[in-house]
Amino acid sequence: MLRHGLKGELRVKHAAVSQTPPILLIVEDSKLVRGELKRAIGSAFAFQIEMVASYEEAREYLDWHSRDIFLAILDLNLPGSPSGEIVDLFCSMRVPSLVLTSDFTETTRERMQSKEIIDYLVKDAHAVENVLAYIDRLYRNRSTKVMVVEDSELSRLYVSSLLHRQMFKVIDVPDAESGLRILEQQDDVGLVIIDYALPGMDGIELTQRIREKFSKETMAVIGLSSVSDTMLTARFLKNGANDFITKPFEVEGFFCRINHNVEMLDSMRALRDANMVKNQFLGMAVHDLRSPINGINGLAEMLLSDMCGPINEEQREIIGYIRTANRQMNALVSDLLDISVIESGKLELVLDQRNLREVVEQRLRIQGFAAKRKNILLKRTLEDVREFRFDRNRVGQVLDNLLSNAIKFSPVSEVIEISMGEEDGHAVICVTDHGQGIPPDEADLLFQTFRKTSVQPTAGESGAGLGLAIVHKIVLAHRGRVWVESEYGKGATFCFSLPLDTSSDSGD
Repeated sequence: MLRHGLKGELRVKHAAVSQTPPILLIVEDSKLVRGELKRAIGSAFAFQIEMVASYEEAREYLDWHSRDIFLAILDLNLPGSPSGEIVDLFCSMRVPSLVLTSDFTETTRERMQSKEIIDYLVKDAHAVENVLAYIDRLYRNRSTKVMVVEDSELSRLYVSSLLHRQMFKVIDVPDAESGLRILEQQDDVGLVIIDYALPGMDGIELTQRIREKFSKETMAVIGLSSVSDTMLTARFLKNGANDFITKPFEVEGFFCRINHNVEMLDSMRALRDANMVKNQFLGMAVHDLRSPINGINGLAEMLLSDMCGPINEEQREIIGYIRTANRQMNALVSDLLDISVIESGKLELVLDQRNLREVVEQRLRIQGFAAKRKNILLKRTLEDVREFRFDRNRVGQVLDNLLSNAIKFSPVSEVIEISMGEEDGHAVICVTDHGQGIPPDEADLLFQTFRKTSVQPTAGESGAGLGLAIVHKIVLAHRGRVWVESEYGKGATFCFSLPLDTSSDSGD
């Protein structure tokens, strides 16, 4: 998965800017290590891989190709470079370099940190795997914008230089106001590093302002301060920061925290993209299923009406089963269509000034037929609620789902209670059944798409686990709230509230 995914991504990105792949140079005197690196990198990426085995070969190669190299992987000690002179050569030519060393000592670490290299990696059993992960991270960093907000010029330049080494697109500003202006113009910044002690607006207030517009899932914020104070760390995190770093910091720790946050953003972006593709697929599949489902229903009706000749009772019963199964399939298709529309952000509410009680009464009449089949009494306590703006069809859909669920999970000859009233500027509707209720450890599953609890319907009814997810999303679209109260073994009460003041909403 790693190799195919990385290789495809690199080829697609590079094809947009050049006809030839970027160069990755391996400088390594061990033939075995060179071969393993070339094989692994060539399988995972679409680089033009070049290899040299000595300091002199590397110097000659740089004379001609230094500006074309995306990344150089350097062995610290090789012929002509007994003390790591190869690193100084590549730094002098400003070639991005990743150093491999088996000599992991404090002295070597300090030497490497004093050089303008990307990083150093230890030659161990995981070296090749670590190189692949680092290359992938660097290539993706090239499309990630990072803003540094720091009033100290020395500190700002130092942090920015570390980020440049990791191939990020870096923007640095000296104060919060400049940072906010940048974010107004460039909303594709992925990470913001904010010092606490800024002139004017401090780092915590800037974090609050950023969170008014950008969520943690789309933009990461890391607080920065030379003050070692646990309360300051807590204040940053409680006001929306993803992370906090105390100055002075170890370079390895800094890179780890930065990459962790950027990888989180990448994962969230990938999930959003996958969800969008899923919704597009569901939408297309649902539309393609509509025609055959309607056709089956029409043919079943024709057979039952004897239009194609008389049928016996056994045949009539079988066709009835076909029609029932077809109706269940049609209901599932409708739910899938609703989910794909809602999750793709295409749900548009048609808000009109209406009487909610009329909608509730209508849905109770419709669901009354299903209740009658199980000898269930729908007991209503409906107080008057003043008219307000809501989407009649969508709220009707919410009621249908809650009522049908209550009927589905209620024993025969039970009572389902429906109440409506006005509370704190909201219309509140509750549906109470006396079925099995919700197991305490499964309550979180209720409003999730395609998730069902272990509780089974009382008469073998079917469901795909979409109804309550649809309820949740429709109510949220109305700026309302939905919740459940349940004592396992004694039933459940599902409630939702809708704001009576919808003056800030727009509808057709």
